[in-house]
Amino acid sequence: MNLSATVVLALTFVVVCSAHLTSFAVPRALRPIWRGATVRKRPHPHKVPSQQPQHRFRQPSAQGLMYTRLRASAKDVKLTNYYDNFYFGPITIGTPGKRFNVTFDTRSSAMWVPSILCPDCYNYHRYDNASSSTYKANGKAFTVAYDLGQVEGFWSQDSVTVAGFQVQDQIFGEAVVESDLFKDMTNDGILGLGIAQGNELSVFDNMVKQELLPAPVFSFYLNRFASNDRTSVLTLGGTNPDYYTGNFTFVDLALPNSWQFKIDRIQLSNRARVLNRNGHQAIADSSTSLIIGPLEEVHKLNTMLGGVPLLGHPKMFLLDCSKVDRLPDVEFIVNGQKLSLSSKDYVLKFPGKRRTLGLSSLVGKRWHEGETPVWYLGFTFMRTFYTQFDKGNNRIGFAKANH
Repeated sequence: MNLSATVVLALTFVVVCSAHLTSFAVPRALRPIWRGATVRKRPHPHKVPSQQPQHRFRQPSAQGLMYTRLRASAKDVKLTNYYDNFYFGPITIGTPGKRFNVTFDTRSSAMWVPSILCPDCYNYHRYDNASSSTYKANGKAFTVAYDLGQVEGFWSQDSVTVAGFQVQDQIFGEAVVESDLFKDMTNDGILGLGIAQGNELSVFDNMVKQELLPAPVFSFYLNRFASNDRTSVLTLGGTNPDYYTGNFTFVDLALPNSWQFKIDRIQLSNRARVLNRNGHQAIADSSTSLIIGPLEEVHKLNTMLGGVPLLGHPKMFLLDCSKVDRLPDVEFIVNGQKLSLSSKDYVLKFPGKRRTLGLSSLVGKRWHEGETPVWYLGFTFMRTFYTQFDKGNNRIGFAKANH
């Protein structure tokens, strides 16, 4: 099948712009991979103005949450949708606060931003520890490896403010070496919302530990770029009922150190056939644009939808756009409840010379021997379902997003 230059460019754009956190070929661990590096630090004397973001929030209803000692009220972080490929929002670091735009990542727990010491970092904002009165030196080297790139640098410690919540003495990475992929991205770094392991707590963990939040919960509403009627938000400390309808479907976490949970089965609405009756492991991934699953199962599912492998990209499938309205729903059965994606949710459309082509947002990945296959439910899924991450009750919840 021949594709026009426009389609090839569009497909390349989807792959490249989401490659930071999306896996097509290279496996990614469920948490960051650390490796030593040697970095020298030098001071920089100039100062920067304080930029503290302000956000409005409507108080959510409690959902059986623990940690009654926590205080304050939940607040929203407004997120920018970059062409449906990734979302980022503002934080400030240091005193006075310097603003950074970061991607909030539920698959990792580490936070990093570009350092003023990085000679090749093209990001607009870079952290200068000499300009902050609350900076504390750490100096230990770090490497964080993602699917298609990595960053290297050294750990530092400073105050980090998100939506008005000021976390004291937060450990984060000053990146001095970035893969080319990160240099070309609009965001300034990554703030991990994954459950941290070891002594270096994530920003969210420290919010809970320092009793800043009304509940140990955060939630995502992700909009669609083509429809900007509603702003995407990350809610810290609870849920925002303005952005979802109906009740939540909750499922317990499968692991104590990950937002991983079990899917009972995956099926199509018009067939009795299901994939893997023994169930699946999954993570709701706030930093992946598509839905990533085990290669063989995704191949089977796309074939059941009438898809054909994309020439040169056998892990991706083309679907007939003339039949989109007649394609069945893809149903994820979670804790006995059905979470359905319609074809309008899982088919990406690209204009061709003669007709519009549809690309399935279900993409396959091959795991190494000994690894547990996991489904990464990215923006395709999270735009349809408002997602609540509840650390207090060790569970994750899904409600229909109110678009």
